[in-house]
Amino acid sequence: MSNTPLHHFCNREFVKQLCDLQDRNVLLLMVDGSAVFGRIARIDDCVLSVVPPVGVTALNFVQFRPPNGTLPLPLILSQIFIDVCDIAHAIEGPFVFSPLFPLHLPGGIGPNGVDAAGTQIPPAVQSIIEQITTGTGAQGFRSEPSAALPGRQQHELLEELCDLEGQNIAITTLGGWTIGGQLGEVDDCVSLISTGTSIFPPIVFLGVVLVFGPAFPLGFIVLLGTFRVWSNLKTLTQVILP
Repeated sequence: MSNTPLHHFCNREFVKQLCDLQDRNVLLLMVDGSAVFGRIARIDDCVLSVVPPVGVTALNFVQFRPPNGTLPLPLILSQIFIDVCDIAHAIEGPFVFSPLFPLHLPGGIGPNGVDAAGTQIPPAVQSIIEQITTGTGAQGFRSEPSAALPGRQQHELLEELCDLEGQNIAITTLGGWTIGGQLGEVDDCVSLISTGTSIFPPIVFLGVVLVFGPAFPLGFIVLLGTFRVWSNLKTLTQVILP
C-alpha cells in the first residue's frame, strides 16, 4: 500500500475490516467525495473489487455517484476497482433498496408516503427528511476540529473520540462526509457507528444512521435499521457533539 498516491490515509486495520465484509453489500464513501454501492468481491493487495449487490430490489449493477449532488441518478457499472486508501467509510446493513437512489425525485413525497419514483417512504424517514430540510427541531452542537493535513498528528482528537464511546455523536471526515449515530468501539484508527439511540436533530435520530455528503441529491441519506458504519479515522477531521 505504500506506493499508492493516497498512502497518507492507508489504514491496515481498516483494510482488515473491509476483508471481513467480503461478499456483503456495502456502501463505500470515498476520500474524494464519491460513493459506490455494491458487493465486495475481493481485495488484492491495495485494490478492492466491487460487483453488483445481491438481494437488492431492481438492481443488477454497481452504482457510482461522483461528488455531484445535482446528478439525478447514479451511474450504473458492471464492476469497479478501488484503491483501499481512498475509502473513508464502509456501511453495511439490511439494504433492500439502493441507498444511492434519490430519497425522492422532483415532485416530493405524496400524502400516502410514496415518492415520485413510486417508492414507499417509511413514516419515520419522512419525518426525518422534513426536519432536516426545513430545520424543524434543529439544535446547536459543538465540534472538536482537526486540521486536515496529510501526516498530521491526530492523537488528541482520537483521544477525545475514544472518551465518547457509547454516546450519540457525529464525525466528519475528508471527502465531506458526516456520519451521525451511536459511537461504538474505537480501536486502531477504526471506529464503528450504529443507529442512534436518542434524538438530537439534525445529526442524530432514534433508530437510524444519518449520512451527509456531497454525492447525495438531498445532501444526506437516512439509513433506517441495523446499519453499521466502519470509518477510517486517518481521514477524521471533526468530532461533533449534539
